Amino acid sequence: MKLTGNRLYFLLLAVCLLLVFLYQYYTPREFVWQPTFSKYDRQPFGSYVFDDVLASSLEGYRVVNRTFYQLLQETEEAAALWEEEESISEEREESAVEPLPPEARRSILVTEYQPVFSEVDIKALQTLLKQGNKVMLCLDLFRDALCDTFCLSETRDFYPGAWYIKQYVRDGFQRDSLLLGVDSLHPESICTVFPHMHPNVLKEGCERDRPEHPEDSIRCLHLNCDSSRIPVRNGKGEAVALQLFIGEGELFLVSTPLMFTNYGLLDGDNASYAFRLLSYLKGAPVIRTEAYGINSAGSESPLRYLLSCPPLQWALYVTLVALLLYMFFAARRRQWVIPVVRPPVNEMLRFTQLTGRLYYRRNDCKDLLSRKYLYFCNEVKQLTGFDMQSGEPDREISDRLAEKTGQDARRMWPVFRELKYRLREQTQVSREEMMRHMDRMNEWKRMISDHEGVATGLSGGAFSSRFSSVGEN
Repeated sequence: MKLTGNRLYFLLLAVCLLLVFLYQYYTPREFVWQPTFSKYDRQPFGSYVFDDVLASSLEGYRVVNRTFYQLLQETEEAAALWEEEESISEEREESAVEPLPPEARRSILVTEYQPVFSEVDIKALQTLLKQGNKVMLCLDLFRDALCDTFCLSETRDFYPGAWYIKQYVRDGFQRDSLLLGVDSLHPESICTVFPHMHPNVLKEGCERDRPEHPEDSIRCLHLNCDSSRIPVRNGKGEAVALQLFIGEGELFLVSTPLMFTNYGLLDGDNASYAFRLLSYLKGAPVIRTEAYGINSAGSESPLRYLLSCPPLQWALYVTLVALLLYMFFAARRRQWVIPVVRPPVNEMLRFTQLTGRLYYRRNDCKDLLSRKYLYFCNEVKQLTGFDMQSGEPDREISDRLAEKTGQDARRMWPVFRELKYRLREQTQVSREEMMRHMDRMNEWKRMISDHEGVATGLSGGAFSSRFSSVGEN
């Protein structure tokens, strides 16, 4: 029976878990409009659909989690050059960077929201460009380190985000236009998007003063590149994307990262915008890196070190399995020790003593006499069925009480009348009077018990004698 009960419990538990899973699986999910650019995110601002379409459209397309420095080390010549960076000057280093052969070059795509590039990343980016690689940075915010390196600036006209887009659509505003310029393969085209999808405008050159650090003041009015062009402009003619030619490499700065997401790719005919810009990366396999995003693998996880080492990884797995086994065996029902329940102590005598002491200190004899009379009435009703509190006249009650006690009614009436008088008047009752009336009520109770017992005995004897006489006849 116990085994059957356990099986039924686990069966019901499994059914409940299955129902909860099916409910959660088939319940419509709300969209989360948080830009992640993750290849596993199917939300509007994820990159699951984007990566899937590019993987089937571009040969050699892949998504990696490597920084510019790690991508640079994949080439043996670049790695050897990077190791000698401390021993050569900048002029020697710039002249020492040799372009890679066309078949070894790559196209690197970065689609993030507000990444932070370190000095090492900037140097590695410059080296990748001088080797002849193509790099496209699709960012919402270009940090000072990147702007200072290539001498550009940006301004923000709108705030990106789903809430602003909904408010913009609710107010009845129309979409903005993005003008894609003419190139060798494509004619001029127009793409209509919400202004919040391209909130930033890029400007050639930068001019920024820092009063707190005069030595760091920047005044550069030209882009730090060999040449440049503007492939995309907004409706006002301002640059939304820049193409910088640095050595044999090309750097694309695009301020519309949300257009390279699931929503941007599926929003009307705007997929042509992303493919139009990605067409500039032709001639080399495209690699999209997620190393600079908040959702990069292991970047924010505290277990990244444990999962990076196989021994620690197996130790973690064994610990989790041991915890599951402990929870499974510890969840069984156990026979607990039954505590000894002591019977309640009879505190009636103590309660009576406390009550009597309380009334004795209060010296309220009339209250005690009233309570005694109530108890006496209840006892008479239990013994004889006669209700002394039915509202009958005192004379009739006295006569019936005399009948129940077996006394003369004329002798009972004065005593009972005095008792009722003491209970009704407003004056206090002395202790002697209280004791006298209580003794009389106790005596009446005894008489009623004796009289009722005698009456019952006579009735039983008469019944038995009559029965015997009937039997003889």
